Amino acid sequence: MSEKEAIKSLIKQGELYFKQSLLNQSKEAYQKALELIESNEKLPNREKLIQVIQGKIKVVEENLNELEAEPDQPELSEELQKLIQKRFAFSKNEETAAFEGAMALAKFGQYEQALEEFHKLLKKGVMPLVAAKNIITCMLTYASPDAAIAQYIQWTSQDVLSKPQLNQVRVYLKSLLEKKGMKAELPPVIKPKKGEEEEEEAVIDISSITMTIPEGPRKGETIELDVSFQMDNNISVVIAADQKDLLKSLKTGTRLTDIQCYSPIGFFNGSGMVLGRTQIQEGPKKGDYLLDIAIDAG
Repeated sequence: MSEKEAIKSLIKQGELYFKQSLLNQSKEAYQKALELIESNEKLPNREKLIQVIQGKIKVVEENLNELEAEPDQPELSEELQKLIQKRFAFSKNEETAAFEGAMALAKFGQYEQALEEFHKLLKKGVMPLVAAKNIITCMLTYASPDAAIAQYIQWTSQDVLSKPQLNQVRVYLKSLLEKKGMKAELPPVIKPKKGEEEEEEAVIDISSITMTIPEGPRKGETIELDVSFQMDNNISVVIAADQKDLLKSLKTGTRLTDIQCYSPIGFFNGSGMVLGRTQIQEGPKKGDYLLDIAIDAG
């Protein structure tokens, strides 16, 4: 996602939250958009955009001041889930947009619906390896390791994934389980016959990152974070809600020049940029934040 697309996404989030009376989330989305706009002096119509966003923030603050107390977070309706899928999918390619929509549902805490969408994509044969890995990630993060293992075993008796793809999912799941300190007997996949076409991964799976904080209250500190979601070279990591200093140090638009990315097959150095963050609305990590980072290979 480009910087311009990130700004567009944040503004749409702010509008959607405001319409649903989620005023604190709306204000946060607009503020993140404002930070990103102010950090880019080359952005077209920059001053006008700043005025527009400041106006939107003012309206939200006026509504907040009228409330005696902050309202509880409502559950997202089926209609709103569909809106999220549609509004946060920017790719012109229909298949990629479908994945972006499913990822957005997961980030908003709608994990059951996200899993349903990933299963639909897998059944249709749309980017099956990516869909399968996201299913495994969702199950490990928001269900249980046993559920992820059971899902892999089920796939070994079906034809939704090829043998090379199943092998890659097995390696991926095994590495995630080991990172949690778990060992599991995962049924091996029969090795493809000689001459059978192998399917190579275009994108390296990133399971965790280590980076040096470039600015803010925790400047110079080195931290390690597990990757919750990945779409191409864009990853999402969880930041606990009580890590205020860390959140302040990793604002939208922050350039990260010293990142080590770890994968099941090794590690590599890279750089990146903070695209934005989303507060998790449901599930065991409710209240925490998903920080989106675009990784550039070093």
